[in-house]
Amino acid sequence: MSKDKVREFNNEVYRALVDDLINDAFYTPGISKRGIVAKIRQCAEVVLRRILNIEPKKSLTLGSKKTVSKVKEKNCTFLETSVHNINKMGSKCTHTQYKNEITEVDVKAAIDNLFNLYAYLLIEYFQKYEFGSNLEIIHHFSLLPPIIRYLTLEYLHNKYPENTMIIDKLSLAILKAFNNEQALCWIEERKEKLQTMPSISEKAEKDIIDKSGEDIGRLIIEQAPNMYDNCVQNVNLVAQNISENGKLYIDFESAIEYYQSIGPVQGDSDEIKEFNSIMEFLYLGRKSIKDLKE
Repeated sequence: MSKDKVREFNNEVYRALVDDLINDAFYTPGISKRGIVAKIRQCAEVVLRRILNIEPKKSLTLGSKKTVSKVKEKNCTFLETSVHNINKMGSKCTHTQYKNEITEVDVKAAIDNLFNLYAYLLIEYFQKYEFGSNLEIIHHFSLLPPIIRYLTLEYLHNKYPENTMIIDKLSLAILKAFNNEQALCWIEERKEKLQTMPSISEKAEKDIIDKSGEDIGRLIIEQAPNMYDNCVQNVNLVAQNISENGKLYIDFESAIEYYQSIGPVQGDSDEIKEFNSIMEFLYLGRKSIKDLKE
């Protein structure tokens, strides 16, 4: 994917709008399910504006031929399906010819597809900048809700099955988004492949040798576990910690305080600035559990 300069999406242009939409969809008591889905559809339109980098003054609707054509240009079934689904559900909640009840299942499906669009922003980013090439970015990526990380990493793993950093983080995302049993099952299903993969990448090997010297570095590398053992060990350790202390955060509302306390990734490279902008965008309008209690 090209790293050519393109017009930068301005989060601030949409801050007030997204604040209102997120507040109405997720934090306003008494709003109908029909109203929630309609607001989520509007949220999705803003996310798609960022994905397609649409100028603020230009119109965009999810179901228009022009929008569908631009989405198809991304050549991503995951994105196309999500846009189609949320447009279909949103249309039912804004057009008066649909008179049936909107259920909790409809609301959940709308949220799931909105989260798919969130994940696509990160998927596209990590197709541009290799996942794991900047460890500080990976650390900040972990400040997102587990389900967003899971959706992103699952897609990336299917595309880059040899990237051990993705494998390691995906197994932990499954644990945190779902449970220990599901994470271990995912690992066991790939046991034969993972046992052939070293847990230390070539780049990491070079760094270890540069820091420790040839002899000690090679010894460290030889004693490192394969990816199967590494994943099982990490999942069990984190699962034990969760059992004893609970999960740090499971959604935007419980994660935002950690995100705000750590702040953006430091640096001014295009890679860092683009990542920080995406993170800021994903947290637009979100309130902490503390704020919601006040």
